[in-house]
Amino acid sequence: MKQNVTQILKDIFTSSGYRIVDSSIADLIAEKDEKKMYIKFSNLLNTSYIEDFAYNIRDGAGLIVATENASQEQIEFASQKGVIVWDREELAYQIGNAVLADIEGESIELGGQSPPVEKTTEEYIIADDKKKKPKVFSGNKKEVENKPIESKPEVKSDVETVPSVENKVIDLRSAPVDITGERAISIARPHQRDVTNAALKFVPLWKYTYEIQAQRQFRSKIIDIEGNGEGYFNSMNEIFENFDLPEISNQVEVKVNDYEVKAPIITKEEATKAIYERVIDQYTRDVKFDNTIGEAIISEHKRISPSKKEIEMEIEMVYLPVWEAKGKRNSVEINANNGEVLSNPVDNDVEIM
Repeated sequence: MKQNVTQILKDIFTSSGYRIVDSSIADLIAEKDEKKMYIKFSNLLNTSYIEDFAYNIRDGAGLIVATENASQEQIEFASQKGVIVWDREELAYQIGNAVLADIEGESIELGGQSPPVEKTTEEYIIADDKKKKPKVFSGNKKEVENKPIESKPEVKSDVETVPSVENKVIDLRSAPVDITGERAISIARPHQRDVTNAALKFVPLWKYTYEIQAQRQFRSKIIDIEGNGEGYFNSMNEIFENFDLPEISNQVEVKVNDYEVKAPIITKEEATKAIYERVIDQYTRDVKFDNTIGEAIISEHKRISPSKKEIEMEIEMVYLPVWEAKGKRNSVEINANNGEVLSNPVDNDVEIM
């Protein structure tokens, strides 16, 4: 379907004097007189998708082409964001216009929207195969103007949006939830096309901060071992992460009815042992010394590392909010604080794509 529609769009824009180029943020770009039209084929017309598409357009106009009907609210919302929508009815009108102009040898400006009175209501004929097909070019202009314009049916997106509820505040040391469920679905779709819903969960992490002050002496040389830093140790799967999280507060606000707070599996004692081993390993160095005896140069190697007593460590339990965007078989996990697609699964239950 998409390939066929894309080819038709290429044909009608090319016949109207546009140059077609490829794009990473759209299915194609039509250029004419130094103007650009970013064209994307999609039946997903929710607000998040339209906003994302509009946000990525920097130097031209946007056009979303759909083979399903769009509601007037969706068309108006897109217009406010600078995006034109050609739904099923509009697409039929624009294709017909382009074909007639090509027959008459005229060039038309594409990328607009037809006046409401010139759009025919959808009629149906019964074909030999008993299927209903739209009669998209029936009637003349006068007949159309005299016909009442039917309101378009509200299109149902294939995305199960998260129901809006009153904000809840829960007592949990967590990073804030700054990404909505709909936004998470939109982010996940390029990675998993059949994503239809997203579930919010809070994943327990052992956050650690450390500072090292140590010295080692080897023969006549003094070697300083200094450093500081922080990190996160996942209490579900024992993976070290370097999340860039804002300040953690004692309460977090959520905007969904259902969410899950995961229970930690790794105890603080187990985490502390693993974290110390990691930090010590990070600051362990192989040092080479050259010593001259007579005419001979003797090289000596020494492995130095800080001890546990020389590391000041603070460890606490915090939570990372995560959207699990679910497809039929696999899932994509999104950091609900900053929208980052997580490369490692945050628990052992998810089969990440």
